[in-house]
Amino acid sequence: MVGERIRQRRKELGLSLRELGVRTNLTASFLSQVENDQSSPSLASLQRIATALQAPMFAFLDGVSQSSSIIRTDERPRLSFSDSGIDYELLTHNLGGQLMAVVIRMQPGSRRIAERLSQPTEEFMHVLRGRLVITIEEQTHELAAGDTICYAGQSLKQFAALGSEEAQVICCIAPPVL
Repeated sequence: MVGERIRQRRKELGLSLRELGVRTNLTASFLSQVENDQSSPSLASLQRIATALQAPMFAFLDGVSQSSSIIRTDERPRLSFSDSGIDYELLTHNLGGQLMAVVIRMQPGSRRIAERLSQPTEEFMHVLRGRLVITIEEQTHELAAGDTICYAGQSLKQFAALGSEEAQVICCIAPPVL
């Protein structure tokens, strides 16, 4: 399913697998395997593919629409990356809107290094559970449950779960470019 949507978007942009490979620094053979659902991309690879295809990562998942709707807990589109210990749940279906919200669940010690965004964004993270360390520009901040941080998306360097329990965070991004 993910692969089919990636292929569709690549073809909409008139890109060959080789051209997409150049833009993502991934091999054409790996991209072909992804498009044919023979291989699953890592979080970093999917982010590079999404950026090159000028689309949010969640645009490649089932259950994402371009209209408003109620999203039931068991119907949320999810991205899980066992290699990173980080899972994402989309809270907003309408990726054509001005805002995207996700729940991020991070296993203890998991870390995400931010990718370069395709356009400027405004973002915030609100910690629901656990503890988080986040680096914005050259400043590092520790956040606990109930804490919120707002920042320009381009200034985010990395974030990581602290302590021995899962961190759960709501992240909102405007406009949607994750």
